[in-house]
Amino acid sequence: MARTDAELIAAAAKGDGIAFQLLYERHWQPVYRFAWLLTRSVSDAEDITQECFLALVRKPASFDARRSQLRTWLFAVARNQHLLRCRNRTQQAGPDEEDTYQAPAGLVEELIRLETAGAVRRAVEALPRAQREALYLFEFEGLSLADTAAILRIEPNAVKARLFRAREQLRGLLAPYKRG
Repeated sequence: MARTDAELIAAAAKGDGIAFQLLYERHWQPVYRFAWLLTRSVSDAEDITQECFLALVRKPASFDARRSQLRTWLFAVARNQHLLRCRNRTQQAGPDEEDTYQAPAGLVEELIRLETAGAVRRAVEALPRAQREALYLFEFEGLSLADTAAILRIEPNAVKARLFRAREQLRGLLAPYKRG
């Protein structure tokens, strides 16, 4: 029988390495993706992801299952870690690592798909940070308006406004790729 997140958290807090590993395996990928979205750095995203899970084990009482889902809580911790790092940084980090795509030679469809994916990625990256965060959490992670608002520490109506502005800006940026 699968153990619940709450059971795993309690066991991990008592030093159960297997429970910690199960928690990590369940939730690390979306937390890492969100951290990468915020930082654009593999190493920073890895560090933030690790800090999220360590925070959970060090202070398990800080997560309240009655108030949010574990993944929502982890996203909030990731965002707070990122903001803390930004405040503490005295110098700007080096240039962002860029994704590189290699399309198989001769496959026009693959080239078109990659070009479109790159255009979407660039368009999302062009959004202001506040809109990008809201869009990612709501659309890509499938969180509710309430959960997205809780993570961003804003009202649900503010999330709606950010989503509207993000979608409008994306619509304009991606108009050349619209299929007629």
